[in-house]
This record gives sequence, C-alpha cells and structure tokens, in this order.
Amino acid sequence: MQADTLESPSPHDAERAALRASLVATGALAVVAVVWGWFAGSQVMLLDGVYATIGMILTWLSLGASRMAQVPANARYPYGREALVPLAIALQGFALFGTLTYAAIEAVRVILVGGSEVAAGSLLAYGAVTGVACLLLWQYLRRADADSDLLQAEARQWLASAAFSLVVVAGAALALALRALGFVALEPFIDSVLILVGCVLLVPQPVALVRSALRELLEGAPRPEVQETVQAALAEVSGHHGLADPVVRMTKMGRKLYVDAVYLVPAGQWTVDRQDDIRLDLAGALQGLPYEPWLSVELTTQADRLT
Repeated sequence: MQADTLESPSPHDAERAALRASLVATGALAVVAVVWGWFAGSQVMLLDGVYATIGMILTWLSLGASRMAQVPANARYPYGREALVPLAIALQGFALFGTLTYAAIEAVRVILVGGSEVAAGSLLAYGAVTGVACLLLWQYLRRADADSDLLQAEARQWLASAAFSLVVVAGAALALALRALGFVALEPFIDSVLILVGCVLLVPQPVALVRSALRELLEGAPRPEVQETVQAALAEVSGHHGLADPVVRMTKMGRKLYVDAVYLVPAGQWTVDRQDDIRLDLAGALQGLPYEPWLSVELTTQADRLT
C-alpha cells in the first residue's frame, strides 16, 4: 500500500527560530541564577541555574531534532526521521526528572545538617525577576506554533519555571515575615523547603513529557481531537463514494500523521483507479490538519482483513 503526502509550507523554520530564542533566554537566566545564587548563598537559586543549564542542553537537542526531522525520506530512512522529535522530548523528561530528584535529596541533606542562611530580600527580588521572564517566554512559545510538539514541550517547561519562581517569592516573603515575628530559628530551613516544594510542583512536567513521547514512540493513537477530524473526513469521503465505514488505524510521529483505512467491498466492482480517487479525496479532506498526512487506503473483499 502506497502512502500519499501533501505538499505544504514547512513550519520547521518558525519552530527553530522560537527554539533559538528560548535557548538564548535560557542561557541568560542560567548565568543570572548561578551568579546571583553564588553571591546570595542560595541553594534554590543555584538549583534554578542548574535546571536552566540542563534546559539549554535539551533545547539544543530539540533544535537538532527539528533539523533532522526535516531531512527528506531516503532509502535508509524510508519514513523519514520524525521519531527524533518524541525521542528528544523523552530525553528532556528523563533529564529533568533526574535533576529534580538530585535537588530533593540535596535539600533533605541540608535540612538534616541544620539548614543554610540566605538573604530573603535577595531571594524575593530574584523570584520576581525570573518569574516575569519565564511567563513572557511561556506566552511567546505557546503562541509561536500551537501544533509543534517541541515548542509546546518547551513552553511547558517555562510555565513550570514561572510557577517555581512564584514559590520562591512566597517563600522569601515568608522568611521575611518569620524574621519580623522573631522566629529566626526557622529561617535557615526556608531555602531547602522551597526546593522540596518546587520539586513537587515541577515533577508533573517531566512525567507528562515522557508519557506523551512514549505514546508516539509506541505508535499510540493521536489526540482525540485529531482522531475526530480524521473520522469526520473518512465519513465524508465514504459517503461520497457509497462505501461503508472502514476499519481505521492511525498514529502520529512528530509532524507526520499516519492513517490506514481498510474498506470491505463486493468482489468485481472496484478498480485501482477508484481506490486512488478515494485516497486523493481523503488527502484533500485532511488539508486543514497541521500535520503531513501519510495515507494508506485498501479495498478488500476478504472480511478477515478487517480484524
């Protein structure tokens, strides 16, 4: 069965431009976090810097995946290299989860040895500055291309970082309040407690990244809204050609959408030309999707082909 593709403007250029902007912003915030955290003696700022540094490496990985995914199919990779997109997203998830695990263990160690002093005012200012920056990047990436898995994964990380910054602001404000009320003995633990709270808030992000990436790598079904669009297109095409509903299998890999439709037809009534017409009509009906459809349409007289 031959798959048909539709020519459409490549969205990869805009995707890579947004990823490069994210890479620059991540690098700038990583430097700010490490330098500021070093002078303020803040464990939570240093964690944010390490988190951002790892994020830079992962964004660079995403850029590479975006470039490689655009390389045309060839004899060695007859279906292209779109699998690099979910693979890069899975690597992001595993790396970020490992970072958070290490940070949580280190925070518990610091608490057990009596905590560490930190300048609450500096922590408050840092959280406010980085929080605003993260929200701006989240908005930019979210709107740059709503159909890019790489950009949406990147945007989720910026939103998680913004939430972490909010926790830092709240914790710093609490530290200042404790100091004003005379509870100075609790202040050394604020920094480590903030790390633990931040880890709890951030951990759903890498879990979601890994889960979505594995679903694609294991050839799982695409999102329900994509399935509904394909089913509606198939119903329209089937009705136009007087066919019963087909057995449909579909999956998505990066920006490629694979659709396999098998129709049961009476013997001796259908030709290859009419099968081609069905496939071309289906390709036209799916033009509104933000993916590249790879279509396989089969007409069979054997009912066992439907299972």
